[in-house]
Amino acid sequence: MNKLTCLIVTFVLIGCSSMTDRVEFNEPNENFIDIEGSLSESITYKVAVQYVAKSESKQCKNYNWLAGLYVSQSETFDYWPSVSNGQHHLHIPLKELSPDTKCQWEPNIISICANSVGKNPSACSSLFFLRGQHDNNSEINVECSDSGFCFRVPFDRHTEDINILNKTYSVNINKKET
Repeated sequence: MNKLTCLIVTFVLIGCSSMTDRVEFNEPNENFIDIEGSLSESITYKVAVQYVAKSESKQCKNYNWLAGLYVSQSETFDYWPSVSNGQHHLHIPLKELSPDTKCQWEPNIISICANSVGKNPSACSSLFFLRGQHDNNSEINVECSDSGFCFRVPFDRHTEDINILNKTYSVNINKKET
């Protein structure tokens, strides 16, 4: 039993020590996007922003035992919209973690997590990639299923790659009719 306890403590200490260089940025609103548009009355949502360590340093990576390799550390921040009269608005800061550290934290993916009103939004689907490859469409339409997964309309549209920050994007969120 002592060996098992020692092994567990060792893994916990290794796991805790791997989340180094996480420094909150003093101006999280320096970069941001706002989203607003129509929202179905039967849907509640939140937005999750995933930050990824861009550094190749092992200090900024965790070992994934299943994959057998080191992967970049990531951290997620959740934001909830204000909703009124079928319209939603959400301000999303994009500098929660300082990029001026050894790990060089950057926001990577913005996901929408949805569910029926009264239930916790838990299923998340990507909404924006922050890759800076091209501009987005002027208006984004999303349909969310009963299970909470959201898809672009028309269905063949992909997740937006955005490169313009500090602006408002129009995102309409509707319930998928079955």
